[in-house]
Amino acid sequence: MPTPGVKARIDRFWRAVKRLQKILNTNLEQFMENEDLIDASERNLEIAVEAMIDIGEALIAYMRWRAPKSYREIGIVLLENKVINEVLSEKFKEAVNLRNILVHNYMYLTPKELYNNIKSYINPLTNIVYNIINYMKEKNIDP
Repeated sequence: MPTPGVKARIDRFWRAVKRLQKILNTNLEQFMENEDLIDASERNLEIAVEAMIDIGEALIAYMRWRAPKSYREIGIVLLENKVINEVLSEKFKEAVNLRNILVHNYMYLTPKELYNNIKSYINPLTNIVYNIINYMKEKNIDP
């Protein structure tokens, strides 16, 4: 079975972001009392970051830019090639760090920290993916 392409990852990114935005319609107290929202938030934030990584990595491979040595370095390669700016490159690296916590050290992330991370990262993640998509459109790259 073939793996899903970039378009599927873009679609899944937007679905995760939409769910996170809906979750942010609850206040912090409601969020902290609802284990289902906490679980959904962890998973959708992880998916959003994973999709961002995959989309960036796919563009880098397609364009045959230098291969990043880590997920964090994808943001640097995108910066070097003027897909994203310095601020978004830094947010990319921070989001990868957050993803690593969600995957490997989830026990140490409190619901309050999770909620605040969603609030902090939803716009930068969205801007990064918009930048990648716009770059692809400018270069007539069909995801």
